[in-house]
Amino acid sequence: CNDTQLEVGVNLSAAQLDLNVFSGHMAAPSCSSHRLQDNVVWYQIPRQAGVCGTVLTTNSTHAIYSNNLFLYPPSNGSFVLPEVIPFSCAYPLDTNTIFSFLTSSAQEFNFHDNRTTANLTLFHNSSFANSYGQGQVVLPMGSPLHVGVFVTESDPAFVLVLVDCYITQSPNPDDPTQYFLIQSRFVCPTDPQRVSVVENGVSLHARFSALVFPFQGNDIFLHCRASLCDNRSHNCVPFCLRRNKRSLANSTQLDLVTFGPITCEY
Repeated sequence: CNDTQLEVGVNLSAAQLDLNVFSGHMAAPSCSSHRLQDNVVWYQIPRQAGVCGTVLTTNSTHAIYSNNLFLYPPSNGSFVLPEVIPFSCAYPLDTNTIFSFLTSSAQEFNFHDNRTTANLTLFHNSSFANSYGQGQVVLPMGSPLHVGVFVTESDPAFVLVLVDCYITQSPNPDDPTQYFLIQSRFVCPTDPQRVSVVENGVSLHARFSALVFPFQGNDIFLHCRASLCDNRSHNCVPFCLRRNKRSLANSTQLDLVTFGPITCEY
């Protein structure tokens, strides 16, 4: 299981079980692409709901891609029954690790690790077209921060939702002095007069602008936490209800991302 593909490997020794290891296909018979590497025939399909018969399901703990590999015994006849091997790739919501597992009476695959990573960029203006490079950014005091967060996700079933964005005076995200711009208990701007959310929960990009009050000291660091949300059956656009906690149903939490130092010049 990886960012763009699901792969199932069949060892050549499976031929001893009266199976033609090169005869396989997915739930959609036309999806039979494979490669041979180190005595293993690898069948691969795009990691996307609906492609090659792949089914995506989400619940409160996982986003799961499922399909079936069909393998046939050697035969010269016109009608043979295949061996059907279900397999799944599961994205746990409490970590960012992708687990793969195979449901079969013959064998079970080991776990593999992968991560979906969010990226945070600071822009020069509200058009979000011209970004700063990495490293220290110097802004005139009173200038707004124009922030973009994005992920490289291939499945259009998901959108990106900003959950937390806050500022500290050190690169440590656990710094006890935190000034929140967007906070999880509201999933919306903490101060609409200072924070304007341009895009959130509608695509794989999120954007907002914020005015930051002067801190004691010049350097500040921006930290943002985001989630992937299944937009096929859920409204992923956050509601700004001040007294109600909003939970993001069927969302995959991503690692916290940090940008800085940002220096505000007087």
